[in-house]
Amino acid sequence: MPTLNDIFIINSNTADAVEVPSGRERTLCGDALCGSRNLTVIRRTVSDGRTFHVEAGGDVHLLYVMGGGGSISLGGESVAAEGGAGAMVTPGETADFRASGGDLEILHMITPKAPAGVDGDLPGGPGYVFNRGKLRRLSDASGGRVRHFCAESTVRLGDGSRLTPTNAIQAGEMHYRDGGSSPYHQHVGTEANPRGPDHCYMTFTGRGKVEVGDESQELEPGTLVYFPPSVPHRLRALDGPLDYFEIQAWRSFKTNVLSEEELGLKWYYDAETEGGERAEWDQS
Repeated sequence: MPTLNDIFIINSNTADAVEVPSGRERTLCGDALCGSRNLTVIRRTVSDGRTFHVEAGGDVHLLYVMGGGGSISLGGESVAAEGGAGAMVTPGETADFRASGGDLEILHMITPKAPAGVDGDLPGGPGYVFNRGKLRRLSDASGGRVRHFCAESTVRLGDGSRLTPTNAIQAGEMHYRDGGSSPYHQHVGTEANPRGPDHCYMTFTGRGKVEVGDESQELEPGTLVYFPPSVPHRLRALDGPLDYFEIQAWRSFKTNVLSEEELGLKWYYDAETEGGERAEWDQS
């Protein structure tokens, strides 16, 4: 029987901080800390007036702004560094996150370049900058959950183009309405990624409860939870709505729904016009 001892939980607000030239960083997940092989997660504070320069090297970097102000630039494109904005930086690329008017709080995720079997015919790049205005909103069949992916290869933008050119990482914002929850489920490997995905939640606002087997633990804002591959789990909103960020690396896995909820994991793009029909999101 799985238990809470099979997962890793850390409060990012109180995790040890290291001073770096751009400000401070707190490592929340990585091989040495939580046993994650393909995913490192850092909470990064860029101090007012400073710049964090990203050099992707041979890895894929996804940086998501949790709060603050400033600018993000990558490959000649730029967006305001506001909540919900960020950048996908693919191997060989660089990007700059500049804080102005206050500190910039960033969730920084790093994963190795996906092998050919995981990426298939995807080109692997280039990267891009994003904000919520660029990202399509999806709602689940139950109406209890809403999400905005900022990295997901199967999500199509309004013009039909693919959001993300690699399967290295799947990530995005999640909102649970009061009473919302995921099914009890597990993520397992595929032929291309036999071990399965490294998987994290990072809570932002509201309170949640993570369930593993017969055990549960309440989560306060700023908590990161790491699930090793194949560990079954469920997340519930507790006493109100819940906002959090979800990450999977690599994006080659199968999800087994272990509870008996009929709606399972079915999701729809929100209608693009008032009264329009919703299109189902094809996760294949």
